[in-house]
Amino acid sequence: MNKRAVFFGHGILSAAMLAGVVVACGPSAPPPSTGQNPPASASASTPPPPSSASASASASTSATPPASASTTAKAPPAPMPNVRGSQLSADLQGMGLDPKKLPALNKLEPAKLRKVMNAFTKALGVQCTHCHTDDFKAPTANKKISVRMWNEWVVGLQSEDGSALFCDSCHQGKAKFLDHSDKKALGAWMKTELVQKLKRTDKKDHSCATCHGEDFDGDFLDKWKK
Repeated sequence: MNKRAVFFGHGILSAAMLAGVVVACGPSAPPPSTGQNPPASASASTPPPPSSASASASASTSATPPASASTTAKAPPAPMPNVRGSQLSADLQGMGLDPKKLPALNKLEPAKLRKVMNAFTKALGVQCTHCHTDDFKAPTANKKISVRMWNEWVVGLQSEDGSALFCDSCHQGKAKFLDHSDKKALGAWMKTELVQKLKRTDKKDHSCATCHGEDFDGDFLDKWKK
């Protein structure tokens, strides 16, 4: 038998053996279904759970209000006192003064003036050094304001209800009692407490211009200091 015949015979035998394997095992079938989507599809349709770091950051972001929420909140103006009749009327009477008809400050006798200054410290809740230096005669800004306040308010104004008007009627133990943070609220307070409750002793019309001037000077106290 020549070589070509042998090779042909081996080829037929190999083909027969391969066919037998196919018949015995059957064609290749797909794997049985498990009722779940293939891993690739699950990955495409369902996003991976967030990491603990990102989850914490998300929770923190949702729980913390924006910074502007706390920085834009405006505090309400501090309460300011209602102007009242003086609580120091008895003190002034003990000095020989009529609380409703007080003289100009430079008209007071030295002994009475010193007593009046003690009333100042009670009314404003301060010490003598609030106005004075070691040299009591030396001029200071607060001394100048005190003189103008006495002459233009204590002497120049009186209460509509007839009660005595003195430094403590407004100050009530505080040197500074006005809250300037809300100009609208401050203006409303002044209109109610300093205009409607008071009147001028010279019988002229009383308004904001009594203190601020017709052109409205909001810084008139600074000019009184000079």
